[in-house]
Amino acid sequence: MSVLWSAYRLLAPAVGAVAPWGELAAGKEERRWWSERLGRLRPLETSVDAWIHSASLGEAVAAAALRDALRARRAEARFLLTATTRTGRQRLAALEPAVSMAPLDTPQAAAGFFAAVRPARLFLIETELWPQWLLRARRARVPVAVVSARLSPRSARRYGWLGAPLRGLVRELVAVLCQTDEDRARWLSLGARPERTAVAGNLKFDALPEPAADRGQARAARRLDPARPLLVLASLRPGEGGLLAAAWNALPAEARERWQVVAVPRHPQASRSIRIEAENAGVMVVDAGPPPSGAWLWDDRPGVLTGYYVGADAAFVGGTLAAHGGHNPLEPAAAGAAVIVGPHHGAQGPAMEVLEKAGAVLVTSETALPDSLHRLLQEEPRRRQMADAGSMAARAARGSSSQPACGRRMQATST
Repeated sequence: MSVLWSAYRLLAPAVGAVAPWGELAAGKEERRWWSERLGRLRPLETSVDAWIHSASLGEAVAAAALRDALRARRAEARFLLTATTRTGRQRLAALEPAVSMAPLDTPQAAAGFFAAVRPARLFLIETELWPQWLLRARRARVPVAVVSARLSPRSARRYGWLGAPLRGLVRELVAVLCQTDEDRARWLSLGARPERTAVAGNLKFDALPEPAADRGQARAARRLDPARPLLVLASLRPGEGGLLAAAWNALPAEARERWQVVAVPRHPQASRSIRIEAENAGVMVVDAGPPPSGAWLWDDRPGVLTGYYVGADAAFVGGTLAAHGGHNPLEPAAAGAAVIVGPHHGAQGPAMEVLEKAGAVLVTSETALPDSLHRLLQEEPRRRQMADAGSMAARAARGSSSQPACGRRMQATST
């Protein structure tokens, strides 16, 4: 048994014992959901057919696709959706009435959660391996599947440090439905059974938006100017507000007057600092209505991006100008926007592969950003060609949940 696993098994109960006191140090919003993190849910009247867990806002998209695929197999199925982040929980609450923050990875929280929910099966989306959940699922004889499974080399190494006990838990998974062949190889190295591990694609692709029938009407629905083209600065991370503002200010005045811009930070808690970056770089930022010429509309509410994407002509996808791994570029492409990203998009490999193969994404660097943005906004024929290619590529990428491998392995969780 690895030293790290031994330390973890000693530490987890200790953390669970002091976790109730953590509410005193938590912020106001966190305190609101602290009982859920402790696994203290009101017992459900009936058990749920599936507990579906997605880490955050981005994975909530895949949760919707999975729920729909499962419901297509059994219309009366009952679900509980959980997320690790507050924004993820908010997104899930719009999908299903039964939602909760995910329990902490402690034996106390896991035991309380399982007792209240009594799930018949558990679906984990992407890379959500919480040992205490898996141990409790083993004790309760609850089958566990990982869908849209991904595993970076770094994560594979870190999980590997937990040694044979973690490998045993992975070996017990009834299905591991991977995004790529590379992901499958890493899951196999971590202990997944070959006969239970398949490549089934990315469930996020199944929940991609469709282009709007009328882009102007889509803009008007968001209280934007229906006649002016829209640039969306999406999922911005710290440092990107200033860089994008500088690139925006470098555009000709005519371009800044013609285009309207909406900026959406990735995390509301970082919104103020990113906004200050943009303002310090000389961009006027407004909070409502169509932005005046040269200004940006700032919207840090969770779950608003898709509504802006369907009205957008172009979109910069954030988390890519610094080493954050990037956010989903296929979502704006599916909605019919031409997409531009920075060089740090390693976490979006499958989506980037789809778009790059179709010639539907512009990859730029920090230094080349002003010129790249200028070309994207000013060269209308090229922009429209990218947008058309992106929406077609996204349409072709859908269908992960309906693949035979996916259907067979999801069905396996019933046994």
